[in-house]
Amino acid sequence: MTEPFDPSISSSDYLALARERHRAGTSRLNKELAWMLDDEAYDCGINKEHVDILVYPANWSAAVCDENRKPRVFLHARVNQKGNAEINWARGELGSLYDEDFLKRYVDSARSAGSVPWRGLGELMWWRGYELLASNVTIHKSTVATALLYAHAASLNELTSYLDQHVTLVGAMALSFTYRDGEVTSADFLPTIPHDQLQEMVTERGRRTTARLREAVERMATLDPDEPE
Repeated sequence: MTEPFDPSISSSDYLALARERHRAGTSRLNKELAWMLDDEAYDCGINKEHVDILVYPANWSAAVCDENRKPRVFLHARVNQKGNAEINWARGELGSLYDEDFLKRYVDSARSAGSVPWRGLGELMWWRGYELLASNVTIHKSTVATALLYAHAASLNELTSYLDQHVTLVGAMALSFTYRDGEVTSADFLPTIPHDQLQEMVTERGRRTTARLREAVERMATLDPDEPE
């Protein structure tokens, strides 16, 4: 019997529980994942520097500052081809990026997968070996892996809560667990907002992008080609 994920338990407490079980030898953990528990400084792959850059007002657009509001952010999450999990605010197939709320150079860098050494600037968390960890939970029924996976889920929730205090978080994705007969059978990234609302956000962004492109074309059409630059 596996205890269900408890959102009131912190990521640090779940990490401590995973280390306790790991050291007691009550449950086995794949060797490729054990480094997370051996490293006492491991914090579930969060990039605090990138988080600080996102919430720093100097990187927000003039429109946001003039309107005395906070930029809009959707926190996206996906599992890449290598089985690692990426949590990013500027990239993702959902297309819910409010790029007009940030400086263009910052958005351009955040969109790039390799804008800075090691990881992209828009990536706020990176979970190495996520698929392997999830399989240790759902297939091998490892209680150590379960506590470790719960730690990552809690850490993502904590990041979401932090961002909600510093930007206008229009939505996010969280780990959702499915259980059968007291055991975890799946762990999937799902949006925390209704599907209809998410689709409207994506559609609305398309309208904004089209309008900006139209305005740019109209401005170009009014330029005098004979006028010196």
